[in-house]
Amino acid sequence: MSDDSVYNLETTLQTSGVGHATPMGWVLFDSDLVVRDCNHAATALLAMTRDEFVGHALDSLPWRAEDEHGVPLADDANPVRVTCRTGQCVFGTTIGLSVRGRAFRWLSVNTYPAMVDGVQIGVLASYYDVTELIQNRRNLEVALAVIRIVTVVESETEYFEALCETLHTKGRYAVVFITEGVGRATTIRYASGMVDELSRAMAELATSTKTGSGLTGTAAQTGVAQVANTTDMPLVREWANEMESLGLHSAIALPFAAHERRLVLNVFSNHENEFDDWTIQGLHAVVYEIEFDLSHVRSVQRLSEALTGTLRALTAISELRDPYTAGHHRHVPDLSVAIALELGEHRRVAEMIGQAAEVHDIGKMSIPAEILTRPGKLNPLEFELMRKHPTTGSDIMIESGLPSPIPEVARQHHERLDGSGYPDGLRGEAISRPARIVAVADVVEAMSHHRPYRSSLGIDEALAEIARGAGTLYDADVVNACHRVFAAGFQFEGTTSRA
Repeated sequence: MSDDSVYNLETTLQTSGVGHATPMGWVLFDSDLVVRDCNHAATALLAMTRDEFVGHALDSLPWRAEDEHGVPLADDANPVRVTCRTGQCVFGTTIGLSVRGRAFRWLSVNTYPAMVDGVQIGVLASYYDVTELIQNRRNLEVALAVIRIVTVVESETEYFEALCETLHTKGRYAVVFITEGVGRATTIRYASGMVDELSRAMAELATSTKTGSGLTGTAAQTGVAQVANTTDMPLVREWANEMESLGLHSAIALPFAAHERRLVLNVFSNHENEFDDWTIQGLHAVVYEIEFDLSHVRSVQRLSEALTGTLRALTAISELRDPYTAGHHRHVPDLSVAIALELGEHRRVAEMIGQAAEVHDIGKMSIPAEILTRPGKLNPLEFELMRKHPTTGSDIMIESGLPSPIPEVARQHHERLDGSGYPDGLRGEAISRPARIVAVADVVEAMSHHRPYRSSLGIDEALAEIARGAGTLYDADVVNACHRVFAAGFQFEGTTSRA
């Protein structure tokens, strides 16, 4: 149908039975995907003129489309093409449109077959601005992710690395980095995103930052956030070519204090005019959160150091009373951590299991030293006294206020899956996972080292023992992980062979 009169937006909306919404931008494409008509809302949406729309094919429109993950929208995923190809409506596709020199917008797109006399003549597309909705959701996602960081890190370095990665992935910014110092002393400390590309461009970046007159330098010296929403702004003009070559079109630098240090959070975007008032407000909230979190991280770090010191002191006291097993308190934690990591536990969880393993035998402090160090077999009374050490150790840990899993491991490391262990005869899942890990490490270490009452049986015999008890005495997954750890080359400290 070649009559141009059919390509009238109002007529087509009526004949196609599509309701007309005033704030909605409507664009009418013909069957070749050339824009034949549009309403005022469509041109106002991206500050484009009617001449920039009408007469232009979809591929030649002056915008870059991407999906919600920032990936360029594939041609076959464009809802206009889908409807043109299939004749089916497509509803609620969210796309980002970037037009050079204009603010990036998020649009919700619906497409309908344009019908005249029962014949599809093209595609009707409606565009509705959902930028504020997407930004609000993204700001909330970023804020929640930043808040969670402090719960999983133990040092400032871990915190800053996680912060940069979170802003890069959750905020979908191209580059995020933190600098320290002012002028020629400016140094990038942490970064995420286009890190390699950024490093290659650092020589050029120095022309603006190291004189202290660029975006980062000005933020550091004034203590006030600096924004450059285009590359022709004075704060980034000296680095404009490098930014353009990396596809970076806007940036913000937010100064903050970290104890005695002055740092700057630098965020770069692939889009022009990325940093509107709402986005800037969200990033300021992140900076306020950083300053609060760092105090918390430092406090946690000090508590962790205090806990480590306490455990080492307890271990040292225990070793003084039982010198024959001095290495036991170092070897069992090492193997326990290795097994936990092999089982896929988070590093922090594995370290906590290692801490629990370090003092798993602390209850033996209540046992007379002559019993601990005597060669030969214990009599029934002495053996019964020895069996009380898990309960005593657990009570000490609880009384001291030490965190989980330390008390549980102290009490349960002699429990066995079939209920034959002590002191409570626990079975299966009733035994905590950390205790099941330490139980295996404890047996392997004890069998493979000398004791007052026998010589070392060797690693091979120790591994054979836990293999025989897998699934009945010991957790089979833990046993298998232990075998894999030794197969990969694990050795106890000071051991040179598998003897």
